Amino acid sequence: WLKPPDPERVSSLSEAPPAMAAGQLRRAALAAALAAGHASALFFELKPGTEEECFAWKPDAGHRCVGSYEADGPEEGIVVRMLGPEGQELWRSADASGHLQSVDAHSQGESYKLCFKSTISESQMVSFDARWGHDYDHELEQGGREIKQFVTQNHTDQMKDTVTKLYSRVLDITEQQEFAITREAVHRETAESTNSRVVWWTVVEAVFLVALAVVQVYILRSYFEVKTLI
Repeated sequence: WLKPPDPERVSSLSEAPPAMAAGQLRRAALAAALAAGHASALFFELKPGTEEECFAWKPDAGHRCVGSYEADGPEEGIVVRMLGPEGQELWRSADASGHLQSVDAHSQGESYKLCFKSTISESQMVSFDARWGHDYDHELEQGGREIKQFVTQNHTDQMKDTVTKLYSRVLDITEQQEFAITREAVHRETAESTNSRVVWWTVVEAVFLVALAVVQVYILRSYFEVKTLI
């Protein structure tokens, strides 16, 4: 159902600058691959300062477009539009992710375009899942079988960063536990040493007091002794 690359658009590539021609060729290749493989989802890099990235379909009469999209990057800023056969804007969204608003095709052979445009100065990855079909086809796909979701490299990079941060936190916690155990052992050894010194000091103090008492008794007795002269 996806419209193959426009011959006029492809022929204009020779007149475009190399960078723009490469981008248009990439979009044409993606559109052709999506149409040829009957795929229902796609992701691509949306660069700032470029024209809208548009994907075109020619659905059958009575078909309805449903799906979702998501922008992912250091920061997200995107405008999504659905254009009708006359180029009129059917709906617009500035959310970084969301569902595509339902659009019905009323006539055979009419062209519909889904366009993405960046509103930020950073590149971002955009993934979308757009399907044209009858209402019962969409209900069967949503309720009968799992919808395929494409995982971008940014998703895996975010997961890698999350795992790295988690591993770093685990190492920090392990080091803190080892430090706490070592500190507790040092404090326990210090407390036991202090208790041992207190016990020995108490014993020495008791012995000193007993000796002092014996000396005092001896001195006092010497005062009261009667000395006889012969």
